Amino acid sequence: MPDAGVEAARRRRGPHRGALRSGRRSRRTQRSRHGAAGDRRLPAPAVARPPGARSPGGGGPRGRQGRARGRRRRGAPAPAGGPGIPVSGNPSGGARPAGGGATATAAVRGAGWVTAGIASQRVIQTGALLLLARLLVPEDFGLVAVAMLVLSFAMRAKSLGLQTALVQYGGDVGTAADSALILNAGITVAVLAVIVLISPLASAWFEDPRAGLILVVMSLRLIPQAVAAVPSALAVKALKFRKVALITVAESVTTAAVAVTLAFHGLGAWSLVAGSLAGAVLSAVLWWLPPMWRPSLRMNRDVLGELLGTGVRIWSSGNLAYAIDSANRLFMGRFLGVPTLGLYDVVSRFVHTPLQSLLGVSDRVALPAYCREQADRKLLGRWVLRVTGLLMLVTTLVAGTLFFYADILVPVLIGSRWVPVVAPIRVLTPLVLLFPLLSMAPVYIAVGRTGLLLRFTAVRAVVTIAALYWASHQSLVAVCAVESASVALFALVNLWLVLRILDLGVGQLLRSLVLPAAG
Repeated sequence: MPDAGVEAARRRRGPHRGALRSGRRSRRTQRSRHGAAGDRRLPAPAVARPPGARSPGGGGPRGRQGRARGRRRRGAPAPAGGPGIPVSGNPSGGARPAGGGATATAAVRGAGWVTAGIASQRVIQTGALLLLARLLVPEDFGLVAVAMLVLSFAMRAKSLGLQTALVQYGGDVGTAADSALILNAGITVAVLAVIVLISPLASAWFEDPRAGLILVVMSLRLIPQAVAAVPSALAVKALKFRKVALITVAESVTTAAVAVTLAFHGLGAWSLVAGSLAGAVLSAVLWWLPPMWRPSLRMNRDVLGELLGTGVRIWSSGNLAYAIDSANRLFMGRFLGVPTLGLYDVVSRFVHTPLQSLLGVSDRVALPAYCREQADRKLLGRWVLRVTGLLMLVTTLVAGTLFFYADILVPVLIGSRWVPVVAPIRVLTPLVLLFPLLSMAPVYIAVGRTGLLLRFTAVRAVVTIAALYWASHQSLVAVCAVESASVALFALVNLWLVLRILDLGVGQLLRSLVLPAAG
């Protein structure tokens, strides 16, 4: 055993030696800090603090701000309630990029991912269709088309704009996500019950007992869609478009693989049903890996009321725009005949489909980017002008190509029997040119002016539908002329409203339109 006196002496010397070592280390640290910069000033004397007290930089507002700045520089996620997505009990929601430049970069990359995802989806769907067309009969496609017609209406009716409202919401997103998830689940259950009740009517209407059963089974896809609705909205809000694109492609591949495999084994229409369900289930699972927030079964009535108020206005505006196109086709089919409606459908594929693809990518990326910078109107205004200028550049090229080369493109692409659609296509070129000035709903949503958006869309719907009713008694060219005139009129009104909302001048707008063309 060690001698007790030696052990006592060691204990007496220990603190002093530790203090000496600490002093030498602190002096070396001070010399390295001040000597490297050539600063020979003596360090400030140390201030004695009681045991357990925090250093001046470790606590208080300044210390917290410094740590927050350090986290942003390192790209670490912000704590709940900070600049990232506020979550309920889970601070891993992801940090909001600091500054408009980071958001703009993420939006540009997101546009690339969205474009790649949509293009891949179209290629996969087209390839699957070519294979399924050889394995199935038209009756199989018709039965599934009946179910999809009902489900499309049901999905449009039950959405209530909640996903878009969640993207726009600027408060505690965790609480909003919980409320939206619970409400969406309740609405889905109610819609499923209604579909089960009306399914016998589908069998009676189409005189096929399989129609009702296929409708009921297909409606089960509403469940995984409801499960995926909130996390997919949060991913869009966080500009995680890479995840959006990858899940879109994975769902398309699964749907196609299951449908083609089962069709090869002779399951007929049920192969299409199974493929649709398999893709929806896989998509729902992937959206929760990893979870964007930790859900709870708590619903905040105030937050839910705000989401519903915003969502219903957005939903109503979208339905009014949808009503314009539906009324147009309804009037033409009734007064100009089904053959003319068929011609218009071909015209639409040349004119409206490219516009929908272009603006679909733009709006999907612009909405969350605008919402993230909704407090900075100057920055938001610059972004709107830049995006509008670039879209106008593309639509100018498309409109010019259609106007000057429609008589060449139509016979080459679809055959000489479709030459009658050349004149309507040329009449619709002003619509192609000016449509970006009309498609600015993300601006209204981002700044919280959804009520103004609804009123504007309602007036546009009433005027346009009335004019289309008159034109449908004349000719297809008259209908197309009314469409172009309506877009020209309301694009100017819409532009005036947006310029006022963002406090922008006409000169700024003209420069944004001229500079992309000059570049």
